[in-house]
Amino acid sequence: MEFNIGPRMLKTGLAATLTLIVTKALHLELEIVAAIAAVLAMQPSIMRSVKYIKEVLFSNGIAVVFALLGTFLLGTHPLAIGAVVILSIAINIRLGWNKTVSLTILTIMTMMLAQEDGFNIIFILDRIALVAIGVLSAFIVNILIFPPDHEKILYNMIRETSEKINFLMRVVPNKTMSVPKLKEVDREIEKLITKSKDYYEIISDERNSLLIRNRLNFLRNIVIYKHMIKGLEKQHRLILLLENKLSEIEKSSSNNQYLIKKLVNEINSYSENIFLMYEDKIVLDKDLQKETKAAMRVTINNLIDELQGADFGKWIDVFPVSNAIIELFYELEKLEKMVRFKEMKDKG
Repeated sequence: MEFNIGPRMLKTGLAATLTLIVTKALHLELEIVAAIAAVLAMQPSIMRSVKYIKEVLFSNGIAVVFALLGTFLLGTHPLAIGAVVILSIAINIRLGWNKTVSLTILTIMTMMLAQEDGFNIIFILDRIALVAIGVLSAFIVNILIFPPDHEKILYNMIRETSEKINFLMRVVPNKTMSVPKLKEVDREIEKLITKSKDYYEIISDERNSLLIRNRLNFLRNIVIYKHMIKGLEKQHRLILLLENKLSEIEKSSSNNQYLIKKLVNEINSYSENIFLMYEDKIVLDKDLQKETKAAMRVTINNLIDELQGADFGKWIDVFPVSNAIIELFYELEKLEKMVRFKEMKDKG
């Protein structure tokens, strides 16, 4: 088992440490509450930290009100505390503050369980300060310590996925991989695509961050990443179709088999070249690329012509694969245009 301490783990530990130092300096009791708040408040991006703080202001206000009303009306019996917690969770979820539910519960429990002599303004401010110190400590550490390079992280995820997909695009048509190993790689790719899509949501949140130096370049990149992920999804869909349909296609027509394998090989090279062009590792001549794409279109048309007048059984096997190839081709064309546009702007 790998033991890997990442930046977020370190930042969470530093946020908890900073919180304990501050609470000790201010002579606040129950510093464990502030430390828990710091751990809960650590977010994967700066903009999510800002959004989290906004949610905390409202959800903690609700927590304080509910804790006061619950104590005065129901007392501090465990059943009463449980009822208040359930109600506060329902309201938080209803208002869309799902991420701050844990912090709301922490505030309610801290206020309702820790007071024996009744509430006073000092007590309330003291409990709110504990949560505020934890949340602000997490925010400060998130900004100052190991600020994540989201573009690099996301592109590395996309590149890793692309390499696995390109490998399968080469081996699946030739059936040179065992079925168990093929299924294993398929599962890995599915996880990587999901992970990339989730991280894309994080990087999208950073669009309004004041810390972005070159905003236009950042915006161009996230649009490109979005279409890269779309292309990877379409490539993987094509792979799954080839796994299921290729044997039947081979039985029905050797020419269809040849055309599909030829297209898969060409489109795989096209995909690899776009990534290399984005990385400034190769320069694709526009005229030469036009000829290559024209040849691919001819092959696609030949495949469509082969299907004309074919029986229904052949359409069931060949059409989904052909459609997936055509969709992927046009998605890659859009991606190439975006990469070329970015390249032009960078040089200009």
